[in-house]
Amino acid sequence: MQHIIDDCYPKIFNDSVHGHIELHPLCVKIIDTPQFQRLRNIKQLGATYYTYPGACHNRFEHCIGTCHLAAKLLRQIRLHQTEACDDQDDLCVQIAGLCHDLGHGPFSHMFDHQFIPEFQTQTYRKWNHEEGSCKMLDHLIAENDLKSEFEKYGLNFEKDVAFIKELINPPSEQPYKGRPKEKQFLYEIVCNKKNGVDVDKWDYFARDCHHLGIPNSFDHNRVISNMMVVNSSDGTSHIAARDKDFDQLHEMFHVRSMLHRRAYQHRVNTSIETMICDAMTLANDHIFYNGENGKRVKISECIDDMFAFTRLTDNVVFDIMNSESPHADMVKARQLIQRIHTRQLYQYCAGARINETIPSSSDVRKFVIEIVELSNKKLTKGDIFISVVRINYGDKDNNPLEKFLFYSKNSPGAFVIRADEVSSMLPSSFQDCYIQVFCRDKNMKRLTEQCFRGWCPSKGLTPMRSGLVDGLTPQKTSPQENYHSEAKRCRRNLYE
Repeated sequence: MQHIIDDCYPKIFNDSVHGHIELHPLCVKIIDTPQFQRLRNIKQLGATYYTYPGACHNRFEHCIGTCHLAAKLLRQIRLHQTEACDDQDDLCVQIAGLCHDLGHGPFSHMFDHQFIPEFQTQTYRKWNHEEGSCKMLDHLIAENDLKSEFEKYGLNFEKDVAFIKELINPPSEQPYKGRPKEKQFLYEIVCNKKNGVDVDKWDYFARDCHHLGIPNSFDHNRVISNMMVVNSSDGTSHIAARDKDFDQLHEMFHVRSMLHRRAYQHRVNTSIETMICDAMTLANDHIFYNGENGKRVKISECIDDMFAFTRLTDNVVFDIMNSESPHADMVKARQLIQRIHTRQLYQYCAGARINETIPSSSDVRKFVIEIVELSNKKLTKGDIFISVVRINYGDKDNNPLEKFLFYSKNSPGAFVIRADEVSSMLPSSFQDCYIQVFCRDKNMKRLTEQCFRGWCPSKGLTPMRSGLVDGLTPQKTSPQENYHSEAKRCRRNLYE
């Protein structure tokens, strides 16, 4: 009897960021599967944990938080616009929020941004974690026999699972197939390709700042409380925010750029993730995972076999370390992991700001060759690598808020607010771009820096002073300041 009751009621989770949250029974069924539990072993911020010791959170809790915020946003919308969507739409969006990161590989974005491209040729299709999430969702449902559970809660299995996958990985062409244009706003909740304002970002901004020890100046609860659905002239629905929340949404994108500068693209993080990527590349032909029908699958091939992909997590580092293979590649791979553990990292040498066109991957390979040629054969292509750092608001050099709709209680219809209508102090440019050169051997650091500085004038670049590309680790408050802050928090809680 207890099992039946548990299956029919929501479950309460105590989240470190959102507090006590309630999840739908079907979401709990999805969570209690090996495919979802796998996310406990994938760091949300990849190798940033080696730079910020507090960044130990995983994709598991982020997905649960995103599901919660999706439900909270729809609950707010339906409170005032009861016909905006129905219970089935609501549940589909919650499941999409829960499952949107199922396809992440080891060390999150390092896997799909650095490792997988190493094995992609011109004839091999481009892969991303959103595609992996959709494939893993299908695999999760089939392996755990959840089709009947979807139908039990009123979902049309074929139609609604296709809709959920559209929410996770929106197709480039519109209109979408899962829901009509009157419900297109549902596609702007989990993965908003139009302007980047979505609950996925709201959760990871709050969660990452919490674990990194960096203040978060964006309040997603304030924005949610004033959101509503509006219709364009052709009847397509969109999510809009109150005009008075413009500053809050602008702050959201400022927080994004700050996190990229101070954490996500920190140069030490770049160094360590490249070392892990190099180790995995060396081990690719020597480490195997059991795939479908017992097939032995390489690391790079796991993206095409969800049985093997379920077994592939951040623990690949320990699989490499614990391997006893005498092959030269495995010896080098183990040495790289050992270097990380003993802090003998790849060295940042120099950087320069780019004001013109952002270099492509082929441009970067040419730059490496040109820099190496200046060393009089003392350097080889394998001795150095270049990282391209992009710090923006998520829409290249554009202001994404100029693609977002606002409404006012004093005037009908929705409208766009341009930055110059609000303040002349807001930025006119929305992207910084740098190139950073690293060497794999610390003994080559000075030579690499000299070659880079000699190469920069040929490209019209000026080398930057050391330390300007990424921000400093945030300064902690004094014990006395912490005491007063805690006292204020306690007094505030008394009156809430």
